[in-house]
Amino acid sequence: MKFISENNLAALTGTSNRTVQKWAENGVYQTYTVDGVRGFNMEDLNDIPDVCAMLNTNWNDEKNVTPLRQYNSIELFAGGGGLALGMSLAGLHHILLNEFDSSACKTLKTNKPEWNVIEGDIRHIDFTPLRGKVDFLSGGFPCQAFSYAGKQEGFSDTRGTLFFELARAVKEIQPLVFMGENVKGLKSHDDGRTFRTICNTISELGYTLVAPKVLKAIMYQVPQKRERLILIAIRNDVANGIDFQWPSPFERVLTLRDALFRGIIFDQDVPASEGAKYPEKKSRVLDLVPQGGDWRDLPENIAKEYMGGSWHLGGGKTGMARRLSLNEPSLTLTCSPCQKQTERCHPLETRPLNVREYARIQTFPDSWQFKGTLSDKYKQIGNAVPVNLAWAIGRSIIRLLNSIQRKFPSQPVDYQTAVEQIISEQSRLVVTKDNKTQTSTVNTSCKQLNLFELYELFGEKNMITGSFVQEDVTCYGCQKNEQQSIDKSKKVLIALIDKNNAKSFVGQAKDTCYTSEIFPDSIALNQQFYFMPYIKGKGFKNLYLVKSIRVCKGKKNQDDFNGFTLVFELEFHSGLYNKFHSLPLDIWGTFNFTTIDKILALDTK
Repeated sequence: MKFISENNLAALTGTSNRTVQKWAENGVYQTYTVDGVRGFNMEDLNDIPDVCAMLNTNWNDEKNVTPLRQYNSIELFAGGGGLALGMSLAGLHHILLNEFDSSACKTLKTNKPEWNVIEGDIRHIDFTPLRGKVDFLSGGFPCQAFSYAGKQEGFSDTRGTLFFELARAVKEIQPLVFMGENVKGLKSHDDGRTFRTICNTISELGYTLVAPKVLKAIMYQVPQKRERLILIAIRNDVANGIDFQWPSPFERVLTLRDALFRGIIFDQDVPASEGAKYPEKKSRVLDLVPQGGDWRDLPENIAKEYMGGSWHLGGGKTGMARRLSLNEPSLTLTCSPCQKQTERCHPLETRPLNVREYARIQTFPDSWQFKGTLSDKYKQIGNAVPVNLAWAIGRSIIRLLNSIQRKFPSQPVDYQTAVEQIISEQSRLVVTKDNKTQTSTVNTSCKQLNLFELYELFGEKNMITGSFVQEDVTCYGCQKNEQQSIDKSKKVLIALIDKNNAKSFVGQAKDTCYTSEIFPDSIALNQQFYFMPYIKGKGFKNLYLVKSIRVCKGKKNQDDFNGFTLVFELEFHSGLYNKFHSLPLDIWGTFNFTTIDKILALDTK
């Protein structure tokens, strides 16, 4: 008998535990009890598609798939390497990887010194030297900045988003196949307009999109309830008559026990490693929660105190005070194992999951080393595509490329000179327009500010204080009755404003500004004094005082989005100019951090 517990069947089918329990209570399927756990014989569930797929899997056969020739691949937004490693295990040959985060790049270079890893902003890379030299391109593009997509529903409508950079790379390289992966919520974002824009963009690029699919990681030898939207597209000139087959699932659902102890995935128990710790007060609360339990298992008075304002909110709030169970897959990992809303407490000990446990749940091998601070390591692992899921997808990609190779035979193309050229030019910003290349120098020392560390330090509700900015405007030496005076020596941040917010800034009504997840560390928050919104196509003119800066979580689905944002609390000061003026934004083409006197000294006419 192939046994599956009620909870694991619920995870597999995407239904609630209570729904599956009702199936058992109503006799829809015969139940069995194994080691005190109630569940079902999988053979009795053959009418459930996901169970049927597991019962009739070709997993072992697909493990033997090998490439007919060397297939060159490129990985964008590589992060800590989950997708890249899985694709490599499947047989793809990485010739170039790009990642913005320094710590993640160190992780990649440490574990795979033979990989060519470019650290830096993808917008600064010209991929045209690799045209015709790459078989496969992949990347998990970040999903921020899509709020204004979906109007023209085409290639131009994605400009300003990182999907556009993936699309640009495809346009310049022309690989046989490319893949994008993202959160499953992307399909429904903005009532589906964002997804239609992406699909139309893929068509404009000259590619045939395979019917997209949301893959459940628990079906692919991953002990974690994680879902990812996979987009695979085949170049039109080789797409006719070529059939793509999604990977077969593993034969059963793996649990946290499979991640932490010797078994199917690992040949030894999880090794000791560094990890986050709970404050004593939080530990006392979580001590009261049993395996698989959450805040509902706490005494009411303790639960109310622990949950604070969340107690009165709707929804199950099952991520709060949550202790994982050895007999179930882990909940989706986030960038931190101890955020209050998405708790991931160890099943047997009252502590957060440590780094190695986190990595095992994502099916990274124990030999894979993560670099950076403790927060960096959790972030790299939490953002990764599970290695075994990537490995399964990679085998399907190899089968696809083999089909293309049989129908359109070709030999690998020498890529080394092109890669060397790109690496040598990575310090320059390259903008391609109408097949003409323009170059200009950029400040490549600017990296992304670690907003997660600020969040850990100050919390969502707290203003960034201390060495950063203070709340009271008067701390800047600008009293309320003196607001028309401008201190020309003070620092001002000029920032490109999202189209959705532009109108309110033009009308001077805006009193807050949310940054994206990406904010440069070259901008000193403790020197922040003035703020000027830069309206795309217009320029800047209005001057605001910065009253305070705080950090909060991104406004996305909690299970799918782990980013953070800076929130600038603003107060309109005056119009620095009577009409809009333009200025080159020299930090990523998005920001300028300077002083008022330097702005006034510029020829902005």
